[in-house]
Order: sequence, then C-alpha cells, then structure tokens
Amino acid sequence: MTDIASPAPGTSWSFAYGSNMASRLLREHCPSASVVMQATLPNFQIEFRRYSQNLAGGISTIMPAPGGLVRGIVFEFPSSELAALDIYEGVDKGFYLREGYLVLGEDGAWHNAELYRVAKPEGPFPPSAVYLDIMLEGAAEQGLPADYIAGLEALR
Repeated sequence: MTDIASPAPGTSWSFAYGSNMASRLLREHCPSASVVMQATLPNFQIEFRRYSQNLAGGISTIMPAPGGLVRGIVFEFPSSELAALDIYEGVDKGFYLREGYLVLGEDGAWHNAELYRVAKPEGPFPPSAVYLDIMLEGAAEQGLPADYIAGLEALR
C-alpha cells in the first residue's frame, strides 16, 4: 500500500486551485501560509458554479470529470488560522464546504489536504473577470504549467 502524507500536528494542508493560489490573497486570511508543493487532483475539473454579485460572475469549484485534472498548490499553515479561512470561504453561510481529499504531489506521493468546493453548485456561470485574473496571477506565481495556464485563460 502506498503511504499517504499528512501535515504535522498543529498544522493544516490545503489544496488551492482557484484564487487562493495568489499568495497576496491567501495571506490576508492565513498570514503564516507557505507553499509546500504543486499538486494535482485527478478526475476533476474546474467549473464556475457559484455566482458572486460582488465579482459579477462565476467563482470556481471542482466537479467530478473522469480523465480530468485540476492543478494547484498545497500550502501549509497553523491550524489556528483555519477558522479565518473558513469564514472567508463562507463555510458558516453554506457557500463552500471544506473537505479532505487526496492530491498527488509533485513529489509523486499522495497527500491529505483540505480543499474548498461549492456547497450547492448551480450554473455553470461565465467566470468573473476579476476572479479569473486573480486565479491566473496565482497560477503564474506558483509556476503551474504554461498549457494549464493557457487553458484557464481560454475560460474568458
């Protein structure tokens, strides 16, 4: 059986695939966050299934998609900052769910990481231009592959 990596006691790992890949946004809610590595979530794809009035468009979630692949980053932060991230993601309002998933790290190992997904997917909606810009900023900042970034750009 393959070993599955988990965060050290007192810390949390989260898999960011949307706007939280941009460190300037992430650190507003998790000031101690640090990138662990790039990772992928197989058999899922990004869709824009929640409409944001503030951002005038759709914001991302993951949806099952056999053969699909979502790229992102695993970041680590003290578990004490998890509540602030939950509030930002609207977990208490039922906007997003925080759930544990196995993601495949760039080190070739599986990692337990929390991620946020839309609680009640609707749409799909055209992505918010502002949101997509932040997502693209994060993807570039984290060095995701150029073809993946081009695929995100094509969502405009």
